Amino acid sequence: MGKNGRDAGTISLSVRATVVDKDGKVVRRTRWRRSRSFVLQFLEILYANLGETNYSITWTTGAEDSWTLSAAMNAKAPAGTNVAGIVVGTGTTTPANTDYCITTIIAHGSGSGQLLHGAQAFTAPAVIGANVDLVGTRTFTNNSGATITIREVGIYAGEATYSSVPRCIAHDLLTVSVTNGSSVTIEYRLRTTV
Repeated sequence: MGKNGRDAGTISLSVRATVVDKDGKVVRRTRWRRSRSFVLQFLEILYANLGETNYSITWTTGAEDSWTLSAAMNAKAPAGTNVAGIVVGTGTTTPANTDYCITTIIAHGSGSGQLLHGAQAFTAPAVIGANVDLVGTRTFTNNSGATITIREVGIYAGEATYSSVPRCIAHDLLTVSVTNGSSVTIEYRLRTTV
């Protein structure tokens, strides 16, 4: 055990959501919840990036293709796209190790059942107390005319470019209702502890 009873040498992923109304007031913030769902593709991409070999990895479409030896994992999606970065959906299926996509992704837009997808952002890794944190953040705005309930979140990453054959690297259940005119910011925190 490490300091303060924590396991030493751990890597963890946590997720939380902050809902803001049309006036910018925070109406709900979930606690940081430990993600239990780095999926198989995460370690397969790491394996390829460590220089071991080209490796066959399942796309979010269910097809398979080889991840090029040492190709960068890119999740830095611009506003208006849901093919990479933090993604949200309405599915309720319990995440599994072999998931290659979230169950029911929410499309980008202002139509019924759609959310406007902001740009994906990442903080540089930094020492925070006894940990090293890297945080990914993405804001989704509801201009659909009705409340949308997010029930699942995940992270998609492309090979070299954000839009190049995206793969799912994390999938979690997280229920957050977003009323019309409000927005929600989803944060994923990758943390290592020595």
